[in-house]
Amino acid sequence: MSLTLTHRQAAILEAVRQHLAETGSAPTLQEIGAAVGIGHVSAVFKHLEALEKKGYLIRDPSRPRGIRLIEARAERDDTLRLPLVGRVAAGQPILNDGETETFLHVDEALFRLRPDYLLRVQGDSMRDDGILDGDLIGVRITPDAHHGQTVVARLGDAGITVKRLHRTATELRLLPRSAGHAPIDPDPDEDFAIEGVYCGLIRRD
Repeated sequence: MSLTLTHRQAAILEAVRQHLAETGSAPTLQEIGAAVGIGHVSAVFKHLEALEKKGYLIRDPSRPRGIRLIEARAERDDTLRLPLVGRVAAGQPILNDGETETFLHVDEALFRLRPDYLLRVQGDSMRDDGILDGDLIGVRITPDAHHGQTVVARLGDAGITVKRLHRTATELRLLPRSAGHAPIDPDPDEDFAIEGVYCGLIRRD
């Protein structure tokens, strides 16, 4: 099962999650469309269909608010069952097909935010932030991030990378956290997107 989400799918997933947290019920198609800037409910429906196929939610067509998120939890309340999805570069971007390698049961207390999946780090450009080659990082799916957050970003066809986000009104850069690595300045003409924010890591001996 591919877990890679488009920018629009990630925005819809976050809109559903926020609406559930704020109101206790799932949003309607119209409410989702309004939240993410889609004017036609048929387009929202197709995105929800894709999210269901990718295993992020379940829909009940017989109910107007029949959307239920599939949470990344295992049998115990303090344990997460997370998919390990390929790898991410702490250096130059690398391609990632988003295929699930395996599932791991991990302690929720390891993470500042609850992640949706894990990625294996390749490279040492984030060493000064304590993210080392071979670490498994937790990623929370969201298309939005704030200045100073560590993010997983996609740079067109180049692939994905983990970097510190530098964002101002006039500048957008992805900053390494280790000497010898250059910042990445996304090309305005390429398909740049934030795929998620860093939640914490697991270091396996």
